Amino acid sequence: MAGIRTTRWTAGAFFAGAALLYLYGVLLTPHMPVQAAAVALPLDFMVGIPLAFYLLVVRPRCLTPLLVLPAIWLGYGLSVLALGAVDAGVLPLLLAALVPVEVGIAGCEVVRIVRAFRKAKAASEDPMEWLFAATRQLVRKELPARMMAAELAVWYYALFSWRERSQAPAEEARYSYHNAGGYLNMMMGLALAFPVEIVGVHLLLSQWSAAAAWVATLLSVYAGVWLVGDARARIMRPVTVGSEGLRLECGIQMQARIPFDTVARVAAAEPAADAIGKAERLNYGTFYQANVWVVAERPVEVRTLLGTKRVRAIGLSLDDPQAFIADVGARLGVQDG
Repeated sequence: MAGIRTTRWTAGAFFAGAALLYLYGVLLTPHMPVQAAAVALPLDFMVGIPLAFYLLVVRPRCLTPLLVLPAIWLGYGLSVLALGAVDAGVLPLLLAALVPVEVGIAGCEVVRIVRAFRKAKAASEDPMEWLFAATRQLVRKELPARMMAAELAVWYYALFSWRERSQAPAEEARYSYHNAGGYLNMMMGLALAFPVEIVGVHLLLSQWSAAAAWVATLLSVYAGVWLVGDARARIMRPVTVGSEGLRLECGIQMQARIPFDTVARVAAAEPAADAIGKAERLNYGTFYQANVWVVAERPVEVRTLLGTKRVRAIGLSLDDPQAFIADVGARLGVQDG
């Protein structure tokens, strides 16, 4: 904890110091000799501060070097603002010298991301894992990487998955859940209503503000893509029962693998609150009305949109819950026997 606090204080101090240096440099420019300002400010803003940012923040935290590029661009913009021209002093020479550096940084990171993506693709048939491997290279932290991977997965499933078949292993028994509780019918209804609603809201808001109308339209289109992507992911990512355990899915929202020796029971009823607390359960049933509950002997790892959680009970809505319960029960009986 002390190390984390020290790192946070270092990063915070750097950002505060950099902001003050930027402000100081811009305010001091009118009082400096023109020749000195034309050389010193661009070097400080575009080289010195980005380099310090890399050494004090990016490198110690194992962040992507791509974060240095916005610092360089900000330094260039403030240099132009302070000097009053894009060709003042050493700005043209410095810009020409830094472009290859920026291209090199971006190229190296792209190569690393592509390698991570290909490695994950070779090891897994799950596009979510491919995308997570790529985003993890970019941000180095699990939670933002999972969130970014989920956002990318929405677009993948909504736009590029229509020629793909189910990503579940062929040797595992599959249990669909995309129409449990009328979910798919609801999505189809929304798909029919969305275009009319989007056009109507756009025309209504455009009488007040064209910008607000377009913002609302773009947000509505994004919401539509998200719903289509999640619905498609529910079809492509069924719950499966294999020889070693269960693979639980809920579109792009959840994934868990539970070995049979960890499964305590599978039932239609939700576990009693006194047996398993609220913090130890996740309900991914349609409208929170789960018709199957998988209860584990000990906490199991579940990957969600908000990172990894450890719980003992997971609720799902399956199209054929009784068949799933019977299948898992029979396999547990074989295991126990």
